[in-house]
Amino acid sequence: MTVNRRDFLKSAGVGAAAIGGASVGILSLPIISARGREAQAQIIADRKADRRLAAQPGMIRIDSNENPVGPGKKALDAIRGHLNESNRYPVLSEDDLIATIAKLQGVAADNVILGCGSGELLRSAVQAFTSKDAAYIGAGPTFESPGAFAKFTGAQVKDVQVNSSLGFDLDGMIAASRGAGLVYFCNPNNPTATVVSKSDTIAFVEKLNRLSPDTTVMVDEAYFEYVSDSGYGTVTPLAVQNPRVIVLRTFSKVFGMAGLRVGYAVGRPDVMARMKAWTLGSNISQLSLVAAVAALEDKANIAAEVKRNRESRAFTMKFFKDAGYSMSAGDANFVMVDIKRPAGPFKSACLAKGVAVGRAFPSLPTHSRVTFGTLPEMQKATAVFRELLSAG
Repeated sequence: MTVNRRDFLKSAGVGAAAIGGASVGILSLPIISARGREAQAQIIADRKADRRLAAQPGMIRIDSNENPVGPGKKALDAIRGHLNESNRYPVLSEDDLIATIAKLQGVAADNVILGCGSGELLRSAVQAFTSKDAAYIGAGPTFESPGAFAKFTGAQVKDVQVNSSLGFDLDGMIAASRGAGLVYFCNPNNPTATVVSKSDTIAFVEKLNRLSPDTTVMVDEAYFEYVSDSGYGTVTPLAVQNPRVIVLRTFSKVFGMAGLRVGYAVGRPDVMARMKAWTLGSNISQLSLVAAVAALEDKANIAAEVKRNRESRAFTMKFFKDAGYSMSAGDANFVMVDIKRPAGPFKSACLAKGVAVGRAFPSLPTHSRVTFGTLPEMQKATAVFRELLSAG
């Protein structure tokens, strides 16, 4: 059987992926050194070891910003009701989920692409918009996965340190972004749980468009539903108008589906096509797709989860405030707390007491990220915090 170049590229997952508007084949991809591969492998191994410790029986797992109560009943019922379709490829269900998302967001179906969680879409954006000549820009700290992958592919990575309030240094990010390929704008930001208002986000994009018109901004709204700040809002309408803006969403947080791996991106059709070239076909399982549709339509469950999170948030933040510790705004399902001591040893001490908190972030060495679990979980966890922090 003869295999032509286009078929070979497609089977290898490269397709017509574009960087800076030009199609790129395998031979023009950045050369990745053995050291780069080893570093990426070590990150994956470290994260897996961390998750294994957190998953020990009886552990209070407030380390990974997961929803502690899981999917709603309607999502679970959808999974049970479609088990007999597990033998079929999920083409029609993909269309159903895209149509549901498009209706919810007020966009067209071709403004939406799906991913295996937001992780696949973060990687596809790095592949599509960065290169050795088009840098990746993020905050210091922010969600590390896209920056780590950008390094792995050979792109230059620039992290702009957050300010004293743990918010984005917007001017610093704009200054660093001249000539960049992609700016990752996690809003609310993980791990700091701080937000940028809708008006300031739009102003940031407009200023960056003038300074660096070829730079794409990916706004990650993973924690959107949890935000109570009145100035916050989605920039999805901007993404369908502006070819340099992408909005990312996930089902891993408020919908409680981190283990089912569903995410989506919204943008102009041509921009979505560039990202989709770097995603796999049938990248979401049949059962995850039907669960996602049911989850989006279950407004009562979303409201109940937001209410639960706010109650746990209030309890947890009051504990830290009363104990004299400063923290971020906590505008998500987690908070970043300055525990006034190295975060790494604190995490290890918490694990020994049956509580898993977030990993240490090098740019904020005395800050610990704490996810809001259920109220009973937070009552037990804060008792452990009180014991360890009072020990000096």
